[in-house]
Amino acid sequence: MVSDAKSHYADHKIKWSQEENLVLLNFDNQHFHWEMPSDYQISEQHEDLFKIAEFCLLSPFVGGILEGWKPSRKHGKYPALSFSGGIDSTAAFALMPKDTVLIHHRRDFSSLLVHDGADRLFKHNEEEFGRTVHSIPSNHEKLRVLFNRPTGFSTDLAAAVHIILLADYFDLKGVALGMPLDNTYLWHGHKFRNFDETHWWKSWSPLMTSIGLDLILPVAGISEAATVMIVKQMRLGSIVSSCLRKAHPGCGQCWKCFHKNGILGHPYDIKSKEIQTFLGRRPVRTATHALWWVKQQNHWDEVPDLIHLKELDFSWWTQYYPPAFNLLPDWIRSGVQEAIESSIDPMPEDSPFLSWNLFPD
Repeated sequence: MVSDAKSHYADHKIKWSQEENLVLLNFDNQHFHWEMPSDYQISEQHEDLFKIAEFCLLSPFVGGILEGWKPSRKHGKYPALSFSGGIDSTAAFALMPKDTVLIHHRRDFSSLLVHDGADRLFKHNEEEFGRTVHSIPSNHEKLRVLFNRPTGFSTDLAAAVHIILLADYFDLKGVALGMPLDNTYLWHGHKFRNFDETHWWKSWSPLMTSIGLDLILPVAGISEAATVMIVKQMRLGSIVSSCLRKAHPGCGQCWKCFHKNGILGHPYDIKSKEIQTFLGRRPVRTATHALWWVKQQNHWDEVPDLIHLKELDFSWWTQYYPPAFNLLPDWIRSGVQEAIESSIDPMPEDSPFLSWNLFPD
């Protein structure tokens, strides 16, 4: 184990290499890999891509990664989507241009997470739409364990490291994430904030643009309820599942089965341990969306202390927030905006959203 204290980049042994089609990151003699296409060559990739990959993976634990570094990679030609196969990323897929490269991160070690739902969708997309999804197996989520953290993504952009490493291979100019309103303009899912003024946006967006990979958030102005609407409009409601525990239609016991798959009509057990645990937290996890669904299904008996929220106007939750279009790069904005405007109604200027705060105390 590495100490919890944040160390400096110069104190570590960090090296990238390739063995056949495996790209390897050696971090202090611990190896993490990505299984790339058979003709991928690490020598043909811009060095900026590896520097930012390191930052995405290590910056919470290691300082000084970008010291003295000057980016020089230029924009490519195509956008890419970090395609998890869940509801939000499927909605992003629907909104993005047809030339978007679809790239999936596949956890390739044993865990509770399964890829059956995503694989079902990917097969359907190839057969129905002729769209190939490039699935990249990797074990990089284990890197956090070195720092006494559970397995998972080191940063939000760690979920796109596979795309960063493939940016030159696919000639990319942007990376899209299925990051909905719940995670952008709502702080912890229950309080309005100006997302474009957050440290997250002001840090990640210019950093990615500096290496010719604009950050694209096509669903930043629509909620998880609205992404479900888009999935239904694509007639994918019987195909998509956000559950990571069981094959389609999901386990019916987890939080995602409750507030995502449930809206698609998939079964869930409101009395399951996990759903009851999350409903019992204050603030409720993904509060606005969860309570919108509680209201839709009249589950108020599960949250009796929140019955006063029953009278709130949640109608804006299935509308889009127009200022979110300003987050999009100019070269892709019109297409995404048109797709959203043709599917969803806009929030009015006096929308309750602008003063939303479910848990003021």
